[in-house]
Amino acid sequence: DIICAVNTQHNCTDSDSQCIGVTLHPTRQERTFTEHRTKQIAQHAETPHFLLNIYSIHNYEQIAKALPSSLRQAEPVIPDTAVLEVRKAA
Repeated sequence: DIICAVNTQHNCTDSDSQCIGVTLHPTRQERTFTEHRTKQIAQHAETPHFLLNIYSIHNYEQIAKALPSSLRQAEPVIPDTAVLEVRKAA
């Protein structure tokens, strides 16, 4: 049975194989490809490493129940915010 949907993202940074770059693709304007506008698309290497947003607003309870407690412990992105405050004040 499906309990909820989750969104995973390819983890370029921590994967053993590096992603190989970016290619430019034309965009459509009124259903026609245009040469004037392009968008960048990442070329991802095959990897089993993905990111899961466990702090999702939707389905948080279901996601948290499915993960071991070691993966639910939040580590701050900036461990010492006081250092940032000092730098900002300087």
